[in-house]
Amino acid sequence: MNFTRNNDKLVIVSAVRTPVGQAGKSLSHLFSHELGILVAEEAIKRCGIDRKKIDGVVAGEIGQSSRAPNVARVISVKTEIPTEATAVTVANNCVSGFEAINEACRRIILGENDVELVVGMESMSNFPIYLNRAQQNSKTATVEKIKANWTSIPEISEIEVISAVDEGLVDPVRKANMAETGEVVAQKMGLTKKVLDEYAYGSYKKTLEAIQAGKYKPWILPVAGEKGMLEDDEFIMSKTGFVEKPERFEKAAAIFDMAPHTNMKDFYSRYEKWIGKPYTDAVKGAVSLFNACPRSDGAGAMIITTESKAKELNLKVLAYINGWGNYGTDPIYMGLGIAFSMNKALENCGLKWTDIDSFEIHEAFAATALGSIKTVKDLYGFDLPQKLSEGKVNPNGGTLAIGHPLGATGIRVAINQIMEFQTNPSVKKSLGGICAGGGVGGALVLERPL
Repeated sequence: MNFTRNNDKLVIVSAVRTPVGQAGKSLSHLFSHELGILVAEEAIKRCGIDRKKIDGVVAGEIGQSSRAPNVARVISVKTEIPTEATAVTVANNCVSGFEAINEACRRIILGENDVELVVGMESMSNFPIYLNRAQQNSKTATVEKIKANWTSIPEISEIEVISAVDEGLVDPVRKANMAETGEVVAQKMGLTKKVLDEYAYGSYKKTLEAIQAGKYKPWILPVAGEKGMLEDDEFIMSKTGFVEKPERFEKAAAIFDMAPHTNMKDFYSRYEKWIGKPYTDAVKGAVSLFNACPRSDGAGAMIITTESKAKELNLKVLAYINGWGNYGTDPIYMGLGIAFSMNKALENCGLKWTDIDSFEIHEAFAATALGSIKTVKDLYGFDLPQKLSEGKVNPNGGTLAIGHPLGATGIRVAINQIMEFQTNPSVKKSLGGICAGGGVGGALVLERPL
């Protein structure tokens, strides 16, 4: 597959993100489109491009809001990109950031656009809580009626009060929330809580060390929070004790071993078909709050064009985009989409696993990341677990410690790929992989600039 425009390579010429904030904390006062505008402006500023040269905007976001419909267009107009520029918003669950990159590249390859601004964003803090079926009831059909009948709403049986975050984290086909899909993978693949905690500790440690070494600073735009400037990813900086005392991971109970969640016997009664083995008294839960990623807020942006256009506009190339791959799995094995999509990306690019020097793997759960790493070895014969041991998988940490602002994570992962080009001269090609609810997976191959 040819991922060029008439053999003119696709390139990234600017990349920046916000620090990732914890949901409900430092960045919660900003709506997702406001975060997106911040990084869009910064991406333009950092590479010095004349914004009049940008002729397309693609945005990735899951929790799209009526506050900013087609957020790509809102960002485009707010950043004073020419009004005739194209603008489209894509949603592919947690792969949305990668999908925005892919869509921008497709438009450039087809000749529809020459220079694309790509933005990924999410504010989980600002996902709504809503009244389902309110418009079908005469007492709640309008905002005015809701206000007038507020105290009687709990008595209206057909109206449900729904958290969009909690609802969105449940696959509507298998009726499993994302933590349950992680636990299914852990049980199916024999990944114990001890193994997952050890993996999570590694993610925390690598992330903290990279932050302390200043590796992330060139790529992060500090954002004014309600209690001062947020300069570093918020979750890990509040969890440094887990790096100093790894035994804290062990003390955190497995989610499905404790109330109000079901016990593991009940868990198996629901998911034994997909786990592939029966329950025994020896079964223990594996997924915990600290080997799962936190809910987050944040945004990232990139500018993508062709190599020739970058030269014409005197823009520095940060990375070549070799290509990408997408692949679907059963929604119950959501996290394993990483392994299949990475293999698909390599096939699409005409590459082998051994051509890749560094890997960035999204860590929605330690179970899904480690499960995907093991699946690569089992199905494709490439010893990715050994690469993890050698420090070539997520060398600067990952989602478990950084956080997961959904639509922004693809941009964050791609930035980590670019980071490694600039800090590790031996890395020529990098492969990033992300899983997403519904079983979709996406992967991106980047190459060091010449």
